[in-house]
Amino acid sequence: MSKCLKYLHYVLFLFIPYVAHASWLTDTFIDPSDGYFDTSNWLLEKEGFLPVPIIITEPAIGYGGGVALVYFHDKLGAKKGIPPSVSAIAAAATENGTWFIGGGHLGIWNNDKIRYTGGLGAGLVKMEYYGLSGVNGRKKNNGINFETEALFLMQEIQFRLGSSPFFAGISYTFADTQNTFRMTRSEQIQDPDSQLPGIKFNSRSAALALMLNYDTRDNIFTPSKGIAAEVKIMDFNKRWGGDQNFKRYGASILNYTPLNETLVLGLRADAEVIKGDAPFYSYPFVDMRGVKAMQYQGEKTLLAEAELRWAFTPRWSLVGFGGAGKAYNSGNKGDSDIVYSKGLGIRYLIASKLGLQTGIDIAKGPDDTAIYIQFGSSWSLK
Repeated sequence: MSKCLKYLHYVLFLFIPYVAHASWLTDTFIDPSDGYFDTSNWLLEKEGFLPVPIIITEPAIGYGGGVALVYFHDKLGAKKGIPPSVSAIAAAATENGTWFIGGGHLGIWNNDKIRYTGGLGAGLVKMEYYGLSGVNGRKKNNGINFETEALFLMQEIQFRLGSSPFFAGISYTFADTQNTFRMTRSEQIQDPDSQLPGIKFNSRSAALALMLNYDTRDNIFTPSKGIAAEVKIMDFNKRWGGDQNFKRYGASILNYTPLNETLVLGLRADAEVIKGDAPFYSYPFVDMRGVKAMQYQGEKTLLAEAELRWAFTPRWSLVGFGGAGKAYNSGNKGDSDIVYSKGLGIRYLIASKLGLQTGIDIAKGPDDTAIYIQFGSSWSLK
């Protein structure tokens, strides 16, 4: 849901060249203080329905796009420092046949003392499965094609603890999947112990989760100062409607520090652990720019990233980033190598009153170079 907010301004780029002569557009989208294009006034006053384009650049599923229809229940700037309640429906597809359709709601209630997030969706995901790191020496570039049709439900509610920046909450997630592996006969002969649960199989996962969040960021879009952190415990169990019993633990932290008036240092750390008999898609993976989703999976993953943002003008910034991650497994399954990623990007301050930046990143991972369209922060808590 938070990503929907990040795409709101992008629709303007599609239509401005055709109506730039209109005086109302100049008054709304040009900042009189510097004469640059700026969406602050429009976003702060906008309420009601808005079509928003979706751009997908994930290398694991290819390039693609779609559209979301977003409804603002109140104005973005109605209450300073408090995000608006938003509902949305969306559909998207990529060049490899992956598609998704769904809807959700973000509710900010009781003057931001209660936050609710809910969503329902269905889709088809086409990717490669690389196995747990080290299984039978499977190489990182020797993945097996798979397709997963899924129906997904999520319900989450969080409560602010007093007037502090802490939120405590509970969530329920449910996924009903039909999975197909496109494993060739020669691959089966070469790798008879690949630990794949079957060429075709169904799997249901259902979990109750407890979480504790902390957030002191100065800006929910493109932070320049503050900390956001989350600790989550997920209990996947047959009693909640799933097929397997296992647990997943996660901890994430984002820290932003201004070094001077033009430099901001961002740091990210993330750790996840899974215990029990889990389906292949539930195992954590190294999640960084330049690394394919699910390419480096394990019973435990650790990663750290740094990002330096330099505002060389009041509107434009350059970004340099890099990170490292590793997937761990017990027994003879083995661990992955340390996975490195690095890259450069550029940002434009598209909404100065909201501190919202947009731009493009080019990231180099262990195998590929990928392009990412960024709206707001490059990172979010899982």
